[in-house]
Amino acid sequence: MKKTLFLIFVIFVISCQEKSGKKVKVKKDTKEVLFSVDNEIKDKTAKNLFHEGLEKVDEGNYEEAKEKFIEADKIEAKNPIILNGIAQTESSLGNMEKAIQISLNVISIDSNYVETYVNLGQNYMQRQDYVKAKEILFKGLRFANKTSQYTKSILLLNLAVAHRESGDCVNGLKYINEAIEISRDREFKDYAEKIKRKCEDCI
Repeated sequence: MKKTLFLIFVIFVISCQEKSGKKVKVKKDTKEVLFSVDNEIKDKTAKNLFHEGLEKVDEGNYEEAKEKFIEADKIEAKNPIILNGIAQTESSLGNMEKAIQISLNVISIDSNYVETYVNLGQNYMQRQDYVKAKEILFKGLRFANKTSQYTKSILLLNLAVAHRESGDCVNGLKYINEAIEISRDREFKDYAEKIKRKCEDCI
């Protein structure tokens, strides 16, 4: 089956958009979704390092971004936002198994943090392991009502992609319609509509 990574949103580090009040930046070439986080990293130095890491991610400098996130983790250990940053830079550097192990560790630390499930599901999809991707995304969906609608819509989008890529276009269409219905973000909806058309085309 053709691998279509361009359909997948990679969430680097997510906090509740409504709580942070920060603008979401989307890198057009890779579809990475970057969220600035101000209120879930408590230590000021760790927070500054984290934001420096985000800037490096935005520049495509994943090695230096990882170093910044690792420094932040040394100051504020076991913070799921920082650990997700480390995991996703490892993924971007091609260290997929390491990224997956870090994400699984984050879930053991905080099983309610929906963003980790989205990242992990995306990592499995990059390996074309759609069975595990769907499994982990469904687990995240159980906690999705506790998070922002934007985060939930991205989870549903990834779930739609996982179903479509595994040949289940009917359920792919179901989940992408749910994502479109709850999203209030115009850019996201435009992108989701493209996935919807791809699901419709294979039914």
